[in-house]
Amino acid sequence: MNKKEFMTELRRMTAQMPQEEANQYTLYYSEMIEDAMEDGSSEEEAVALLGGMDEIAAYIRENHSQIPVQLQNTDTVPRKQVPVWAIVLIILGFPVWFSLLCTLLSLYVVGWALIVSLYSVMISLVAAGIVMLPACFAAANTGMVMLLIGCGLFMIGLAVMMAVGVTVLAWLYVRFTIWLVRKTVAMIGGK
Repeated sequence: MNKKEFMTELRRMTAQMPQEEANQYTLYYSEMIEDAMEDGSSEEEAVALLGGMDEIAAYIRENHSQIPVQLQNTDTVPRKQVPVWAIVLIILGFPVWFSLLCTLLSLYVVGWALIVSLYSVMISLVAAGIVMLPACFAAANTGMVMLLIGCGLFMIGLAVMMAVGVTVLAWLYVRFTIWLVRKTVAMIGGK
């Protein structure tokens, strides 16, 4: 099929459309054929590159709107309308869902407060252990010196072990937060 035959068939397919929209399709496909011919294809090869007429007809049917082109606003994205019954349920269910939302938010904040308090305990243990080590030199007897050194080293060791556990817990909570944010954004966005 050459370009003239192709354009005749295309005009026949777009005859029921508004004239401006039909002209856009013919101009588009004409330019596609011209571009392919400039790249070295023959007229028949350029038409063949566009695909069969059935494919082009399906594409046009899929993308054709009943609204004339000049009335279309391509800058706005069509919005989903919320059904009336959903709005009524949201309003009537407000006391329930809002209190549940506040409870979940409070639990989330408590989780971060727990992590911060565990870090505070860890820092306190390190500080106490460091203070106990020099304090042993002020002790009068050997038993007290050994007890203070042992307690100081125990507190520092406990703080180091806590650091590993609390850091893993904080890392898991950060991952949970990222997951929660992604799910919330997806739910709000309607995906």
